Amino acid sequence: MKVLVIENAPSAPAGLFGAWLREARGATLHVVTPETMPDVHGDEALIVTLGSPHGAYEDLPWIHRQRRLLAGAISAGRPVVGICFGAQIIATAIGGRAAPLGRRFAGWMDVAEVADPVWQGPWVRWHGDHLAVPDDTAVLARDRGTVQAFHRGSAVGVQFHPEADAAIVRDWGSKTPDWLAENALDTATLDRHSTANVAPREAARHALFTEMLRRAGIPPTP
Repeated sequence: MKVLVIENAPSAPAGLFGAWLREARGATLHVVTPETMPDVHGDEALIVTLGSPHGAYEDLPWIHRQRRLLAGAISAGRPVVGICFGAQIIATAIGGRAAPLGRRFAGWMDVAEVADPVWQGPWVRWHGDHLAVPDDTAVLARDRGTVQAFHRGSAVGVQFHPEADAAIVRDWGSKTPDWLAENALDTATLDRHSTANVAPREAARHALFTEMLRRAGIPPTP
């Protein structure tokens, strides 16, 4: 399976999701940056767009270009999965919107409202933006007024970060200590939460990845 991965920031790689795609699905990942991503989709079986410090509402040429790329892929029925910023830009590509939330979430958190327990978590959340989706979109998870997972056609978006391993989370914490303080966290506590959730929840994470792909139109392997 050929997968186009748009790495929107070096600090937000495909991580555990990328490893699972390679190991469980035999995927070949073609990783591009906003500067090197194509203008139109090709023959890839899946497009994955990842996190970014930017918001999908920002007026930047690469954001507009990526939105056009994703809109074209989704219109053609190509499976597309977005994580955090990736979910936000998918939402705007299908007629929704993204905007600053007014507060910042950081750390491991459960999701209060879910369509199925597979979405519940705890998952890492690291965002300060709100997204809204069109009425004909299935909201699969929501927490404290923010959509955390959605599905429409061949597109799936998750606001949380199931791809983040302990090293990625630690890096985010070191770069945004004010986000930790806002969520009553410190680095040591964040590390303990990662230890409790990364390896022990491997099966739950793989079940989530399988469901994300199924919703996007890629069935489970036999």
